[in-house]
Amino acid sequence: MKSITLLASLAAVSAISLAVACSSDSNSNNGSAGSPAAGGGKSDAGDTGENGGKTSAGGKTSTAGKSSTGDAGDTASGAGDTGTGATGGDTGEGGDTGTPSTGTAITSCTTGKLFEGDPTYDQDLTPATDGQALTADPPVRNQAVAVIGTHFFVNTDQEIWTTDMSVSKPKLNHLAGKEMDSGGFINAGVACADTTFLSVRDIAATADGKLVLVDYVAGAVIEITDPTGANCKSNYVAGTHAKTADPGSDYPLAQGDMDGPGADALFGGVGGGGGIQKVAVDPDGNIYTWDNGTGKFKMIATDTDRTVSTIGQGSADDNINGLTFLNGKLYAVGVDGTNDFLIEVDPSKYKKATPKGNVSDVYRARDHFSDVESGHQAQTMQVFNDGEALIISGQSGFVWRVATDGTVLKTLAGSGTFIDFTSDFDPTASHAATDWELVSNLSNSAGGPWITLADKKLYWSGGIGTAQYTVQFNCQ
Repeated sequence: MKSITLLASLAAVSAISLAVACSSDSNSNNGSAGSPAAGGGKSDAGDTGENGGKTSAGGKTSTAGKSSTGDAGDTASGAGDTGTGATGGDTGEGGDTGTPSTGTAITSCTTGKLFEGDPTYDQDLTPATDGQALTADPPVRNQAVAVIGTHFFVNTDQEIWTTDMSVSKPKLNHLAGKEMDSGGFINAGVACADTTFLSVRDIAATADGKLVLVDYVAGAVIEITDPTGANCKSNYVAGTHAKTADPGSDYPLAQGDMDGPGADALFGGVGGGGGIQKVAVDPDGNIYTWDNGTGKFKMIATDTDRTVSTIGQGSADDNINGLTFLNGKLYAVGVDGTNDFLIEVDPSKYKKATPKGNVSDVYRARDHFSDVESGHQAQTMQVFNDGEALIISGQSGFVWRVATDGTVLKTLAGSGTFIDFTSDFDPTASHAATDWELVSNLSNSAGGPWITLADKKLYWSGGIGTAQYTVQFNCQ
């Protein structure tokens, strides 16, 4: 890790004009940023952000996509059962245990330390080396994160990396995917080493040890089985089901809006320009997605056909940045250009005739979080849960624990918005959780910073420019 030269440049949230575009990809990594529509909702191109779109080794970004509403889908079948947390399970031969069991509820976080990456890195993001130390340079491009047993997973947009936290000297190991400037393709249904992606926007761990991901450009939902073992394999679940080249600006693949068997499902809306942006799972293994091309919440069941069903209709003007499933409900966080919001979706009450009837705002406000300066947004980006309450991160530099009725229960980590570390803060050292300066992109079309929780450890994944890193917080 290079020597630390830290500049003091605290940025007030008031200086941030965030219109989080649900960005897409093309063959080119040199896309131009567009102008969001009034109110910060859908946009024709949107902000690319430091981590937006499909990125090359040098960190350039592609254009962003627009959202559009779609027709109401079919009545949901097999909506997720009520549950309070995931239950551990085997992943197969050579595998690891599943996600943490019920009982991982946390009330506070005590300390945090650098876990992976380099928060001071300022060079080009050339490819990382398989087997490198967690904090070696160059870091991997930190986006969505997940934990299965003792294994940590991080998505870089086109690759998945992992590390076994149980060994004395953990290393970063390449699991699947390949970073490509252009000419890429989606290829699943093969061994992880042969799997490639176009633009992975989100990942989630299932209770029985699978890793679920959504490929925005490929229009595909994919499961990785035995991600911690010798038999690691990718499997098509819904949307695109064949090796297919990058469609460029004509994204996504499997374009349209169709429920039914996963192999026949279509995402992104007629005419494209959007796609599957976020993913969550329930304790039974059902998968939930947000499709910003159609403005729909959808569920993918565990039946043989992996049946896709619409479970709710959202607003095309909402930038939904994160999903989680808790106690039979799907929760979504995001921003609408004016307010932060928390949305609740009740799959069991979905009706095709009134597709928005089971979708409600828990809150939609600009001053919901007292840590944030009055009149400014918290810029809520991601949501997870601890089996009892929601864990929400914001680009405003905080992580909160929030009840499902919207009550802010606790500030778990963070100390405000920073675009550089202050001169007396060493990001390579351990600090109290609420003293951490969580430096991250202030306008990030990919939706970070990301969070996950396992074994009462909270993982925050983010960074700014090429300074990509993960902080591990101890919680209780």
